Amino acid sequence: CVFLEAGCFEQQQQILFVHQPRAEKFQVSQHWVKVQPRLFQQCAMGGRRANLRLCMAMRHERSRHDDLLEILRRRCVGAPVVSMGAGCQRTSNAGTKTRLELLRPLLKAAWRIAVLRSNAVFTFGLVLLLIQMSAKEDIDQTGAWALARLLVGCLCCILGLIGVPGGVSWLKVKTPAGFHSNEAMSNGPRNARIRKTFQGWLANVRQCPYLRSGETCTVLPFFWNPNRAASLQYTRVWLQSSDGERFACDWVFPPCGHDSDKPVVILLTGLAPSKHWSKEGGFVSDIVWHQSCRRGMTVVVLVARGTMDTVVTEHLFNGARTSDLRDAILLMEGALQEAYGFERNIPLIGVGCSMGGITLANYCGQYGSDTRLHGGVHFSAGYDALFNMKFEYAASTWQVYLAYNLKKTYLRPNMIEIAKRRGVNVDRVLSRHVESMSDFDTEFMVAFNGYKNVEEYYGDLGVAGWEKWRAVAIPLLAVSARDDPFIHCDSLRAGEFVAANDNLLFLITERGGHVGWPLGWRPWQHGFDFMNEAIDVFICSVLQ
Repeated sequence: CVFLEAGCFEQQQQILFVHQPRAEKFQVSQHWVKVQPRLFQQCAMGGRRANLRLCMAMRHERSRHDDLLEILRRRCVGAPVVSMGAGCQRTSNAGTKTRLELLRPLLKAAWRIAVLRSNAVFTFGLVLLLIQMSAKEDIDQTGAWALARLLVGCLCCILGLIGVPGGVSWLKVKTPAGFHSNEAMSNGPRNARIRKTFQGWLANVRQCPYLRSGETCTVLPFFWNPNRAASLQYTRVWLQSSDGERFACDWVFPPCGHDSDKPVVILLTGLAPSKHWSKEGGFVSDIVWHQSCRRGMTVVVLVARGTMDTVVTEHLFNGARTSDLRDAILLMEGALQEAYGFERNIPLIGVGCSMGGITLANYCGQYGSDTRLHGGVHFSAGYDALFNMKFEYAASTWQVYLAYNLKKTYLRPNMIEIAKRRGVNVDRVLSRHVESMSDFDTEFMVAFNGYKNVEEYYGDLGVAGWEKWRAVAIPLLAVSARDDPFIHCDSLRAGEFVAANDNLLFLITERGGHVGWPLGWRPWQHGFDFMNEAIDVFICSVLQ
């Protein structure tokens, strides 16, 4: 069904329900043609002029939506043209030895991950116990081997439950859980309102009770959460940046078209996979589906260069680059003003996840009061990348898998020669000596983007570098979990930043993992609703 806020038809109905069969695949404009006569018929039956005026206004809104689509088509520069062999396939000309070199760090990282190591030991012990229980001989008859099997099985099960000792220790978290804001400065009343709104919402949030580890909260939602955005329609707009590269923005409209009375959300994906967000699923597609279908907002997905079925000619994705976000925001602002008039001030809200959150915060620090945004909220991001280098557990476990994916994404056949010309030692990058994200940034990102060292790159990447956080001039909420296995919670430096800038807000949860936060006893039924609802609460409290 499509829900249209159409007044009080027949003095009872607050919402007009229009049924659309699943088998029919209408475009929005085609669907509106079929809905419109029913609206006027209902208005005539109700006999209310107000309802008729409302329907006329909705028809006018439909016309504005079509104007907006035409403006976006006009401003689209088209997809980039790349040479043959530089397509979306993640192929490599590396030999078998190099492939083995890439896989060796993954095997080592798998054993270092605490939850995998404990589960492996527990499973081994359970198998030994089941073998012993299924054996027909008694322990007295089989002798020492059966007794050893029984004792080892019990020991492995106990170690699996309490955790296998050893491995890389977890860096202790010092930031306490809760909502952190400065209510003593000029924006104190606004921050107090936002804090109370979030505290009221959190009182009704029930996280999954049996997922106690940040690693399980991170991994399992990607396996069992459904892809609720698989059938969403989107309009892709290609923009040209100042360095000549072309990047994509996917505009997703509500089922009834753009609603000028509601804000527009720009979503930063960060280090996204190779598949398109509508096919891959995960938190990106879930946020898009929730905001567009449930909340009726227009969502603009800023696709990171070279990810999600896009390609680049020379300039790869760089987390420190904020110009792509700036160009996308200027496009949104200009297109909306051209379609709806300069007198309409449609709010723009920034949302970022993981690396996308790092870029969003860095953008707010670089542009200060000229961000053209009304607010920003991000999840599982860090502000101080140099501090996160101390998080050895993440560097030796989960970051290894992320670095492996980046090697496949960045070192395409057409990019290898470009990387060599820029001074990158490609053979070393593909070797087992480059395991973690900090190793990859040191060996590849620094040389490829012309930085002196990794410290300079991380200073340019994070909002904490060069005191950029002091220039943030819009409400910026950072949501993070204390058990995040990728980015350490203390890298936000919440206590220090809150005391000096009342535009920086922090929501720290005890559990949740990295962009996970499963809810309820059946978390697969809720998807990524923790982040979805947090965005709703933030938008409502900021624009109140």
